[in-house]
Amino acid sequence: MRSDLFEVVANYTYDWESWFLPDGRVRWINPAVERMTGFTVEECLAMADYPLEIVHAEDRPALRNLLKSALRGTSGNDVEFRICRQDGETGWAAVSWQPMRGSNGKRLGIRTSVRDISWRKNAEEALRLAKADAERANQTKSRFLAAASHDLRQPMQAISMYVAALSSRALDAASQEILDDIRLCLVSGNELLEDLVDISRLDAGVVIPEFASVAIADLFELMEKSFQREAEERKIDLRFVLCSLFVRSDPIILGRILQNLVSNALRYTRKGRILVGCRRRGGMLILEVRDTGIGIPPDETERIFEEFYQIDNAARDGRRGVGLGLAIVRRQSALLGASVSVRSNPGKGSSFAITLPLADGRDAAPVPATRGSDLDLKGRAIAVLDDEPRQLRALQRFLSVRNAHVIPARSISEILTKLDDASPQPDLIITDYRLEAGSTGAAAISAVRSKIGRSVPAIILTGDTEPRRIAEAEASGFRLLHKPVDPEGLIETIAQMLAEH
Repeated sequence: MRSDLFEVVANYTYDWESWFLPDGRVRWINPAVERMTGFTVEECLAMADYPLEIVHAEDRPALRNLLKSALRGTSGNDVEFRICRQDGETGWAAVSWQPMRGSNGKRLGIRTSVRDISWRKNAEEALRLAKADAERANQTKSRFLAAASHDLRQPMQAISMYVAALSSRALDAASQEILDDIRLCLVSGNELLEDLVDISRLDAGVVIPEFASVAIADLFELMEKSFQREAEERKIDLRFVLCSLFVRSDPIILGRILQNLVSNALRYTRKGRILVGCRRRGGMLILEVRDTGIGIPPDETERIFEEFYQIDNAARDGRRGVGLGLAIVRRQSALLGASVSVRSNPGKGSSFAITLPLADGRDAAPVPATRGSDLDLKGRAIAVLDDEPRQLRALQRFLSVRNAHVIPARSISEILTKLDDASPQPDLIITDYRLEAGSTGAAAISAVRSKIGRSVPAIILTGDTEPRRIAEAEASGFRLLHKPVDPEGLIETIAQMLAEH
């Protein structure tokens, strides 16, 4: 009676069940085999090599070894294989198996249970195809953004140089006002392009932190000088709390993180105050930026770290940036091994905190600051290479205003020809990274140095944001500046390199 009950239960089990004797012969198969394969129980029992005749030819060797292993007493679960249905269709199944013994311990053979997983494999294939489509779309988008960014940087670079050159001239009040407005527009556009470069350099893996002890007081002083004027113009009370502690970090990357957090707080605070301070917790320092701004809804505290995502800016107000600052903060913090957290109360404000390891200050590194320079390049010869005529003219005009003797060229062959009669020979080389006919700035520098027989300092300018190209340019080992280059920043770099040389 009990054996009949067990047989009824087994026959009505949804999975395809089989019972193999210790010698490998099949004794019993349940009716589910027909639902899964189209073959009846009788047809299966008549097969000379059951169940391998139903298994896809490519999967038979593996399943044959599995059955042999099972007959030796092993058990297993969820091994996938393909089945060939009677109607010619191919399906997917997963088999589990266990040894069977009687109440007296005698081996009765093995039991196999096969489950139809075609739906799962179809879903996995659909997901794989969707993922491949998404990756192709993302690659297409990335290529478009890289190309668009490069093409935008070229005119922005030229405009920056022309504006800098024009600034050295005496202008009437109306003209000066127009020039100031142009400069403000440039600053806004350049901030976006600079953020795109930061994202691309981080994605390219070329940003390598250089850890040292960083004085928080120096960092706060620099940030206060950078943002105090903007805060006063917007009637925001911006305060930095005195802190005498040091952290172990990269001063440049940490400065960029704090700059983004303070800038973000200013953008989203219409009135009230912004407080920047720090507090000690064990061996760590928590650097915090608090504001009385619009706040962040709880369900958006993660999304704010996504690229191009902004709260309460459906109209894309350019004064609030484009939504890259916090994405950069998260990437840069991860690079430093620091954690970033946010607490917020909608309508009342937000608090962003970075947790960093404390340091003793013995190897304190100076916090770099960008300053203008009155460098006069009189008596200095500079070779300038760019295959785009407008870029070449703009850079030539800018350097000429600084009294430099400029040797311009659009190609490596042209600069080498000009150097035959050039007097004086160049003290510095400035070249675009991508030149005509697939040549590079690195090749141009090597050619010029070889021609004049001196290892003169060199600067490479690039408008590329595609991670692979950035990695290539970084690998050249030359000083790399990203377009649009800040004119004062370029002068500072020239001054530094000439002084070092």
